[in-house]
Amino acid sequence: MELSIDTSTRYASVCLSDEANVLCQYSWFSQQNHSRELLPYIINLLDSAGTSKEDLDCIIVAAGPGSFSALRVGLSTAKGLCASLGVPLIPVNTMEIEAHRFQGLGLPICPVLDIGRGEIAASIYSDSDQTWHCIVKENIYTTTELCSTITSQTIFCGEGIKNVGESIKDELGALAIIPEQNLPTRLPASMAAIGYKIFSTGVLSNVSTIEPIYLRRPSITKPRLS
Repeated sequence: MELSIDTSTRYASVCLSDEANVLCQYSWFSQQNHSRELLPYIINLLDSAGTSKEDLDCIIVAAGPGSFSALRVGLSTAKGLCASLGVPLIPVNTMEIEAHRFQGLGLPICPVLDIGRGEIAASIYSDSDQTWHCIVKENIYTTTELCSTITSQTIFCGEGIKNVGESIKDELGALAIIPEQNLPTRLPASMAAIGYKIFSTGVLSNVSTIEPIYLRRPSITKPRLS
């Protein structure tokens, strides 16, 4: 069985699956308390499924991009569990989780996350040639900058679309396809499917070297001199 953990943003989730088949899942809106909320949700998840952490074959974690502190909570919890259980840790890109549900439609897929300061994170995925892959790596854009890179009809999705969808439509017209999406937009089943596919290859990451994907440094200030 696989345990999946996503604390990329305030919309968080945990999922228990068996060879990517979802057995139980919880999604919630965090009040910026991922560190207090995550472990109780994991315990409830295992209890609801009538299983224990010793039954886990791997742990899948959303590695970002996302909120600096929230990502660290998810990854540190996942690393601790992997160390205690002796199971592999499978990092999954948060943008790929957003895009995954729309694969198979024959168009490029652009997941979007709001990262504040009037900017968004975006990347582009494609399943052309029957191969699912990232064709534009995640980066920071303004809405106008992102739209200037789009030259063909593209599906826009993800948590950030609720804030910039209208602007994208205005700038791109018929090139922008924006399906209706309810929050949370990242499906635990997508995370489980992506992670299990990686796990099945047997090509696994070194747990100690896995780090969150950050697109900018955290907002911190120097201490004032007295």
